Amino acid sequence: MKLFGIAAFAVFASLTVDGAWALDFSVRCQGKPSSGAYFATFDTNAKTAVFESPSVNETTVDGTNVFAGEIVSSGDRPDGKIEFTLRVVGGKFTLTYDVTAKRMIWPGFNDAPSHPCTVTAARSVLDFRAFGSVQHPITIKCAEAGYMFFTIDLESKRALFERDGGPIYRAQVAAVRGDDIDILMKEGTPGRISWSRSGRTITFESADGNRGSPRQCEEIAPRTMIEYHNRLR
Repeated sequence: MKLFGIAAFAVFASLTVDGAWALDFSVRCQGKPSSGAYFATFDTNAKTAVFESPSVNETTVDGTNVFAGEIVSSGDRPDGKIEFTLRVVGGKFTLTYDVTAKRMIWPGFNDAPSHPCTVTAARSVLDFRAFGSVQHPITIKCAEAGYMFFTIDLESKRALFERDGGPIYRAQVAAVRGDDIDILMKEGTPGRISWSRSGRTITFESADGNRGSPRQCEEIAPRTMIEYHNRLR
C-alpha cells in the first residue's frame, strides 16, 4: 500500500499558549526520499482526520492518495499523542502523531518507523494534490444558490468550486479589480463568475456572454481538507 507524499503554510501550533488543544491543524511529515512528504489534517474537536500523499512527481497527480478517518485518542493522553485510524481499501490503518516530538509513528510496520513533521495551519481545500500551500484562502458560501462554495487564493490564482455533497471543479482567478474578483471555470460548465466583496453577490456569465441575476453570498471560514472527511465516507 502506498501511503506517502504533502506541504503547509503559516506556522501554527498544535497547542495554544494556555496549553489547550487547537481545534484544527495540519502536519507535513517527511518520509523516505523515494516516497517524499505526506500530510495529515486534524480536527480535534470533531475527532476527524484526513491523510494526503501527493505524487512524488510534482508535475503529475499519478500516485496521489487521500484517506479519511477518526481520531481515536488525543489531548487526554498523558504521552501527548494523537492516535487516528484511516479508512483504506480492505480495512483500516492506524497511525500515531507524537505532538511533543513532532513525529509520525507507523506502528503497523517493522520497528514502528517514525518521520519528522512540521506543524502548520489546517491545509486548504486548494492544497489538495499540491506540495505548496496557499497563504490566504478565501471561501464564499452561496446559500441562495443551493449551498455552493467558492474557495480562492488571490496570490496563486487557485480557485475551487463545490456544490455541497456534489462534484468539485477547478477554477482560476482571472482578474481582481478592487473588491471585484472574476473567477474562470476550468472544469464543468464553462463560464465566468464575478464576486463583489463589497456587495456580497456573485454573478454568473455563460460562455456565450449571457449574465444571470446577482445572488447573495457571504465569506465564511476557509474550507480545509477536513471537508474530504465527509466526501470519503
